[in-house]
Amino acid sequence: MSVSMKLNAVTEALKYVNDGDVIGLGSGTTVALFMEELSKSGKKVTCVPTSLDTLFRASKLRIPITTLNHVRVLEKTFDGADQVDERLRLIKGGGGALTREKVVAYSSKELVIMVDKTKCVKKLGLGFPVPLEFIFEALPLIQKRVDELFGATVVLRMGQGKLPPLISDNGLVLGDVHFKDGLEDPNYAEEELNKIPGVLENGLFTKHPNVTVLVGEEKGCKTLKRP
Repeated sequence: MSVSMKLNAVTEALKYVNDGDVIGLGSGTTVALFMEELSKSGKKVTCVPTSLDTLFRASKLRIPITTLNHVRVLEKTFDGADQVDERLRLIKGGGGALTREKVVAYSSKELVIMVDKTKCVKKLGLGFPVPLEFIFEALPLIQKRVDELFGATVVLRMGQGKLPPLISDNGLVLGDVHFKDGLEDPNYAEEELNKIPGVLENGLFTKHPNVTVLVGEEKGCKTLKRP
């Protein structure tokens, strides 16, 4: 994502924030930029972070923090995405925070997604895998079921130096599901991946009822809403 297009999406997203809001904050570089611009804006908000990285950034920027144990429903969550299709279904969680991102997103009345135009695709899963969080012992079973269901492969994410496996904030391992020809039915894939024993969550976001996607372009920002 180019910096200028990213900033255009972030600038538009700030218009969705009101003083006194309690908001969800996703993870990744776009959210990091959003948090910096939010801090500069002077708007007073409290946030529910979706990762340790976001929590530490919020603390550094002096953005007050709360949890879903104290605030059960959020008005909005602001996050990025790895891919967005024409029906505003998403692949998210490339940075590994997919489970907490999904919990916070689905605890929000509105999910506001900030992307640049290169993230908009006709078919999810082409050129980008679906992140998966699971217990390590389930890897052989998950690989077998994913092959049977989709003819897809699951690759375990490895840490620096290849060992050990990359661990999520939840203490589980992370992997990526590679679909050779993309996803024909992302809704079905989201449901079926989560049915496999040992899987905690996957990075498909297909079921949120109120998604707004802000697409940063070279000159300005385009707003997309699910009809």
